[in-house]
Amino acid sequence: MRFGLTVAAVLFAALLSGGALAADPADKPHLLPFLGEEARKRGIELPATFGIGVVYYHLDRAILISDVRVGRNGEAPQSVSDFAQLGSSSRVDNVNLKADVWILPFLNLYAIVGGIWNESQTRIDVTLPPLLPGGAPRERTLMVPTEMTGTVGGLGLTVAGGYGPLFFAADVNAARADLGFDDEFKAVVTSVRAGWNGRAGSRPIRAWVNATYWDTFAEATGSVADPDGGGTLKFEVDQGPAHPWTFGLGSAYSPTRWLDIAVDTGTDFNGGWYVALVPVFRF
Repeated sequence: MRFGLTVAAVLFAALLSGGALAADPADKPHLLPFLGEEARKRGIELPATFGIGVVYYHLDRAILISDVRVGRNGEAPQSVSDFAQLGSSSRVDNVNLKADVWILPFLNLYAIVGGIWNESQTRIDVTLPPLLPGGAPRERTLMVPTEMTGTVGGLGLTVAGGYGPLFFAADVNAARADLGFDDEFKAVVTSVRAGWNGRAGSRPIRAWVNATYWDTFAEATGSVADPDGGGTLKFEVDQGPAHPWTFGLGSAYSPTRWLDIAVDTGTDFNGGWYVALVPVFRF
């Protein structure tokens, strides 16, 4: 009941290492980025061209389930939302590997692949007919815990620029996840960041604010064994984040020429929150 959110967690974690800190000016320039030499002639200190990062991400968030449809033994699924209301809260942990490259001084492309672990609590509020004519409807609440693991892969791009010590970056990325259902899940996450470039002693440091939109609304479909007898039940679930916008703060520091470490945390201001840790090796 929280499948698109799992994909989105991976995507958002991936974008954090898209903009590297400045490389040491003594490093020998690569062929990439194109137009890099022109930028250097104008006094612009470019990031190291290539990056390999390991991303850890944790996310807690509420999921909105707008409709559930169920069909038995090949029958067309019918909505059960008239007598059952569902909602879910989700805890996502993600570890993935990211590789990125600066194609132009302002354009970074990257790919990700990783694993995801998801725990959720789904609340089911059921309204049943009265036992006796004229009686009050019966209401029941069930809490269903579930766990899920899967794999995910995706592509993204970051466009970045700046003026003096200030910088701006916009990121969009898309991924597909295999979580054991009939179809792979797709998600697109878009983020904007604005912040400050500076120095801590002799080493580069950055700080930023960001806003992210999680376009992870999706239909989950699958089949399970009928608990009331032989045959199968086919289900279709329309779900997505209850609050698709998040807002955060982050910082990155480069203790050496080849290592950047970024930390990012934020909230949807409705009980949802995230934290990400992203070490990136650049060369």
